Amino acid sequence: MKRAGVVLGLLVALSCSGLYGADSVASGKPNVIVLIGDDLSPREFPPYDTGVWSSTDEETTREKKYRAKTPMLDKIAKEGIFFDKAWATPICAASRGMLMTGRYATITKWWYNFDYGSWIDENGEIGDIVPLWITSPLGIGHLAKAAGYGTFWGGRAGMKDADNLDKFGFDRGVFVPAPQEVPASPFSDFQLVGAGTDKDGNKRYVNKDTGKVEPGARAQRSYTWRPHVLLFNPPNEDEQLVYYPNTAKTEAAYGKGTFGPDVDMEVTKQFMKTCADKEKPFFLYATSRIGHKAYDFINQKVDTWPPTPKLWFNEKTGRYRKQECVFGGLDGEYKTKGINKGGIRRHVEYLDYTIWQLVEKCKELGVLDNTVIIFSTDNGTKGYGKDSQTKQRGPHVPMFIYAPGMNMTKQGRSNEFVSFVDIVPTVADLMGVSDLLDGYELHGQSLYRYLFSGAKKHTREYNFSYQTRSSGHKQLIRGLYVMKDGADRWYDVSDEKRDMDSYPAITNWDKVPQKLRDDRNRLRAVLDKFDVYDTEHDYVPEQS
Repeated sequence: MKRAGVVLGLLVALSCSGLYGADSVASGKPNVIVLIGDDLSPREFPPYDTGVWSSTDEETTREKKYRAKTPMLDKIAKEGIFFDKAWATPICAASRGMLMTGRYATITKWWYNFDYGSWIDENGEIGDIVPLWITSPLGIGHLAKAAGYGTFWGGRAGMKDADNLDKFGFDRGVFVPAPQEVPASPFSDFQLVGAGTDKDGNKRYVNKDTGKVEPGARAQRSYTWRPHVLLFNPPNEDEQLVYYPNTAKTEAAYGKGTFGPDVDMEVTKQFMKTCADKEKPFFLYATSRIGHKAYDFINQKVDTWPPTPKLWFNEKTGRYRKQECVFGGLDGEYKTKGINKGGIRRHVEYLDYTIWQLVEKCKELGVLDNTVIIFSTDNGTKGYGKDSQTKQRGPHVPMFIYAPGMNMTKQGRSNEFVSFVDIVPTVADLMGVSDLLDGYELHGQSLYRYLFSGAKKHTREYNFSYQTRSSGHKQLIRGLYVMKDGADRWYDVSDEKRDMDSYPAITNWDKVPQKLRDDRNRLRAVLDKFDVYDTEHDYVPEQS
């Protein structure tokens, strides 16, 4: 029976063949940036014009005070393309499994958060979570490296194991480490740590900064202020994983007013410049934590969208400006300047600012006309879509693609189906290594011809997703006319709704047009094909 050594052998073979390295770089290869926000539905982004969005209290609202302003994404929506039928899964881990491999969980075995296939490693030991590099040895990072790209991974790794980050094909990275992966940063007391249980047996967590118990909290580390930032293969370091700050200069600047995403951006920009100086194309895979609710260490609030730096956008110059952030006080009694009150709209706006910074850096390096930027999120908004069974609220995500100098043939809003699994084959085509995928099973379908040639439609004919509930594993699917959600309810989606949610339920199939029944039957055949959760839940290597 084949073991993990077979997978490692494939990666070594790629390296020895010369595919991993600068010698394979062809002139003119586009830089590729994939930026993923966290827990944000399409309705949070103004270009979708849904008429409703989320409030800070997780309610659906039309109040303007909760509406984000996104001048950069507004521009991309006009000059690039954005999709109103993009799907991932209703939860982060399964979505990342799709995005990084181009495959559904039927192969990756990353079915849902806390629901992964087991495996047997090369030592014969049983592991609870099979790594993606085992089930899918040609991931997005491997393909980029094989194409001769400098590869960078930023934000939230989410791979459950910090010891094997080098197995994914990335040269460098900057991460927000999860408590279960590595010890906390020695530079920050902005963290919640376990402190036994209360009288009812519930776990208690203490804010290390204040020493106070925080009811309703969970173990976590700050990704915003005084952040825990882990560097992967940083320059001039002997260790693979090093906590930031790691130089005299960064140590002097680090403090409570240090904002994690700003650190991520600075390290990312340095990598972009290094690649540009070497005339080497870069691939950035940035999975931001912005959008994810967390503990607010400034105001000691549980489960909120923490404050971000104040931003201003000058419409005449098309430039953002960030106010300097100043902290005063001690042990939870803080006075600040240059920091807003937080909330979901501020996180959406900071993602817009993040995209603007990447575009500006590309301009500065003279590579914007040869760069493709893909922006999306991993699942729907908390309180509305994240982990939801209802309609498409869970897997429905925004997706924007911007390539200002590459003669994209499509612009504006597209109602084509697109899935997270489509990103891998699209990137492979952009990088000129799609031949490496010959004979390698993918569920994704490349967008390349649709975006850059005369193809009128994308080849995808449905969106498929899945989730694990207490009642069992559920499949979700959407076709041209009908959709099935995670509660096994069917809906008529033949007419798109402005809010992309208020579709009528189908309660009597005899009273709907034949084309809806035909579409249901077609989708049922797809569901039957992928219905292997009970029989193929765990990873079993192919027989030699």
